[in-house]
Formats: sequence, structure tokens, C-alpha cells
Amino acid sequence: MICPKCHAEYFDHIKICGDCNVSLVDACVIDLPIPEMTWASLPPFEGKVYADMVAEILDKNEIPYYLKMDWISSAFSIEGAGLPGQMVRIFVPETHQKEAENIVQGIIGNHQ
Repeated sequence: MICPKCHAEYFDHIKICGDCNVSLVDACVIDLPIPEMTWASLPPFEGKVYADMVAEILDKNEIPYYLKMDWISSAFSIEGAGLPGQMVRIFVPETHQKEAENIVQGIIGNHQ
């Protein structure tokens, strides 16, 4: 449930916005604008396991991201630390790129 005035989100059992005192509506009814983002790639990772490790740290730092794998790995859900030629890229919004790169550098160092 969401407030149509202030856009605060509430659990389904709550019916009135605590701040605005207006009736809540189902979130899918409101056409909220989706912010436009430009995504930047971090250095590629060899294997999804390592990319997942970095993704977990990005989650903890509240940095949005998405993973892009090669076709074979994504189509057949193949995961591993060292499948030959498997490259996984992590994309983050440009506004978080420097922070994400610093996190990655702290993990992998200056080489990959």
C-alpha cells in the first residue's frame, strides 16, 4: 500500500497514511516516475561466484547493481569459480561508480 500524496509505503493491513491522514492505495495503481539512470561497468569477473561476492557487499552498501553474464552461463544457469572463459560484469549507476570501484579495488587489488 502506498500514500498517493507523499508516496510513503505501508504494509497491506494499514489503510491510512500516518503522515498525510489520507487513504492508501495499491502501489500498482500509482504511476510513479522511474528515474533515468546511466549504468557503468565495473571490471569484469571470472566466474559468477566472485561477482556474487561483490554483489553482496554492494547490497550491504546500498548500491544498486545488476549482473550481466555470457549467454551460455545465463541460459543454462551454470555457475562456478573458474569455468573457462566465463566473464560476469557488474553494472552500477554512474552516480555510485566511484564508490563501487573503491569497494572492488579493496577486494581484488590492482590486478584481475
